[in-house]
Amino acid sequence: MWIAAAGVPGSFWDSPSNVSGAVMLGFGVAAIALSFGLAKVFKRFNGVAWMVLGAGVAITAYGILRMGS
Repeated sequence: MWIAAAGVPGSFWDSPSNVSGAVMLGFGVAAIALSFGLAKVFKRFNGVAWMVLGAGVAITAYGILRMGS
């Protein structure tokens, strides 16, 4: 991983769309984790937790699409 992050020619990190996709994927997974944390705090999935979960899924899907292009 350190070699890939250092910018080895032909690596995953050479493509700007792959980098932005990986960042978006990280934000999406963090939002999904946050939604489960909110559900635990509120003792149930309320509207806010569902909204954050939906946003997390959408951001994750966008990140995957960015990495695929």
